[in-house]
Amino acid sequence: MSHPFSRRPDWTGLCDELFGFGTGVGLDPDPQARLRAYVRSLAPAARLDASLWSDYAELYGESLADLAGDDPVRAARVEERLYATPLTHGFLQGHMVHESLTSNPAARLHVGRIILDRLVRLSEAVGAGRVQSREHGQTQFVLDGLDALFAAIEDRIGSDLTPPRQAGELFGVQLAKGTFSDRHFDGIYGALRAHRIARDFGIRSPALLEIGGGSGHLAYYARRMGCERFAIIDLPPVLVPQYILLATAFGADVVGFGHRTEPGIALVNAYAGGADRFADWDVVINIDSMPEMAPADAGRYLDRIRPGGLFLSINQESAVQNGDHRQNVVADLARDRGFRCHARMPAWLRTGWVEEVFQAP
Repeated sequence: MSHPFSRRPDWTGLCDELFGFGTGVGLDPDPQARLRAYVRSLAPAARLDASLWSDYAELYGESLADLAGDDPVRAARVEERLYATPLTHGFLQGHMVHESLTSNPAARLHVGRIILDRLVRLSEAVGAGRVQSREHGQTQFVLDGLDALFAAIEDRIGSDLTPPRQAGELFGVQLAKGTFSDRHFDGIYGALRAHRIARDFGIRSPALLEIGGGSGHLAYYARRMGCERFAIIDLPPVLVPQYILLATAFGADVVGFGHRTEPGIALVNAYAGGADRFADWDVVINIDSMPEMAPADAGRYLDRIRPGGLFLSINQESAVQNGDHRQNVVADLARDRGFRCHARMPAWLRTGWVEEVFQAP
């Protein structure tokens, strides 16, 4: 049984009107052409394992075909409805969840609670809001003045946290600055922690690498906070929505596929050349994905971190059965490789998750 004081306060004023769906934008011709070329490269002939390509084609095939085709209208339709397509399935809404949200008010309120919980937890993490205590009779969080709360978060962090323009059919809380999902708040917190950890180790302008960038919001906010060099290493089709989000925000000159040494954001195919180049990055980040990887894959990522390099992990430790193996515990993987743990604490934004800072041997 959970401790009676471990529950979050209940919401007062929760209603459907707080939420809505975001508006999407299509890519400009130059970034759209670059995306088309990348998607066309995603085929067995491009050295992808045939069975892996088959799995991709089953889920993403129609969307990828539209992006790879010569019809810019069909491509723009995918881009403008990004979070209602299979391209974002499993990490930020996707087509099936979008269908449920559009037709089921109870589903909207369920997801809405998760989003608001992240917003409030972020405010607590940065000191813009006080941590409420059931032990002292605080059982309600009144949903009033959310824009003021978000402004206080911006003030504490010292950055303009306006969300990306790309929010095609994305369900979220509607604030004055735009539509925010839980992944926006995860991205803000992850980017902030990576910057502060680097600063604590004397690195003023850190180069950041994220293993499994998910929706791309951490990269977006890291750049807004001043990061000049960022990379995401991820599965080939997952780089597609990341590119749409980031190229819409910063342009094709800043965001590109493959390893790059100049300032900007690099989207690196985990199965292609350049995936081993971790020596260039000051802080490596993984949030909410390393436990689900095959143990050998998770271990290989840690082995690539340069000697003395920093690793920020925000992950769960349930170690539940996952197919033919149990989910990884990041602390165990790091310990087996001689990493030094500088900090370990409960994750601010998610109950049951652990935040740790490691240094490679």
